[in-house]
Amino acid sequence: MARMDVAPEGLPAFMNWYEHRHAPDLISIGFHSAHGYQCQAGSPFILNVYEIDSSEIFYSEAYNTKRTPASDPERPAILAGVTNRSNTVYQQIHTLGVEIPDRSWSEGGRSGAVDAPVVTSVRFDLEQGSNRDAMVDWFRDVEFPGTASRSGFLAARLLNRTGRQHHANPWLSSWATLIEWEDQVAAEAAGGEVDTLDRLSGAGLGVTDAAFHLAIRVVSVTAGGGTPPSKGSSGAVD
Repeated sequence: MARMDVAPEGLPAFMNWYEHRHAPDLISIGFHSAHGYQCQAGSPFILNVYEIDSSEIFYSEAYNTKRTPASDPERPAILAGVTNRSNTVYQQIHTLGVEIPDRSWSEGGRSGAVDAPVVTSVRFDLEQGSNRDAMVDWFRDVEFPGTASRSGFLAARLLNRTGRQHHANPWLSSWATLIEWEDQVAAEAAGGEVDTLDRLSGAGLGVTDAAFHLAIRVVSVTAGGGTPPSKGSSGAVD
């Protein structure tokens, strides 16, 4: 997940660069997808969701070559209007409604991929001494099943920070959720920032520094140039 703010006057140029240069560059060096979301609730304004095999890709020669002005002349001017930038890599700890991949994505499969026009996300940390397993159990047994009962639900993912930190940008919270919805109406009907954070706080899990986001997708680029298949809400993967 990459999060950032973009100066309003620079947003059109940023989005054009992201869709036509930056996202395709990332796909060309091994990213499976690049989804650009803009937050309707919460901040920063930009929430970009990528699917990668490992954080080691940030240390590859191909990745770092694409970051140079020689490779991408527009990049310095575009990023001059970007603030509050972070890159955090997560692994999936528990999911609901995510199809089990039938083959490797390197072989053209896209089962289990992120594919939603609207997402909600909560990022958070745990107080020292908190029970990690109890938190995971609460999401598995209480929060995700309740969320899945809502109209328009597609999938839910509980994520834990992993791998090496991006060498150029800070990373954020140790934990995050990513909930996928059919549309913004469904996401808003499921409860906004106050309801979501109240449930998390009221569960007594030792959650701290929680932040909520509701975001709509404005760009989606995937390996092979295709659009990920739509998902139902059957099946679960740990």
